[in-house]
This record gives sequence, structure tokens and C-alpha cells, in this order.
Amino acid sequence: MRDKLGDEASEAFVEIFNKVDSESRKELATKSDLENVKLELRAEIEKSKSETLKWMFIFWAGQLIAIFAMLKTFLK
Repeated sequence: MRDKLGDEASEAFVEIFNKVDSESRKELATKSDLENVKLELRAEIEKSKSETLKWMFIFWAGQLIAIFAMLKTFLK
């Protein structure tokens, strides 16, 4: 590369390449970052599951009350 670009240009190219490489390494996720995201995702899934079960129970209870009320009304 030094033959085609010269000493000064090749040194500048290497500096720029090293700078870009070091900046991109800062943005990479580590194993601990991925583990933290995984734990947060599991917590959100558990929260969503419990919310879904709660609303399903409320819906089923409401349906049973409506069915019993209709049976009581029709069987009088």
C-alpha cells in the first residue's frame, strides 16, 4: 500500500482504519449485556402471562355469572 499511496497517505489510512475499528468495538454487545436483555425479556413475558391469566379468569367468571343469570331467568 505504501508503494501506491505513499508513506503519509498510508499512515493516515491506517489511523482512520484503527479509529473506525475502535469505535465499532465500543458498540458491540458483551455477554453480560445479552444476559441482562434476556433477563428483562423473561420478566416482561412473565408479567404479560400473569396479566393474560388474570383477564382470562375475569372473562370466564363473567361468562359463568351471565349463564347462571340466564338459566335462573328462564327456569322461573
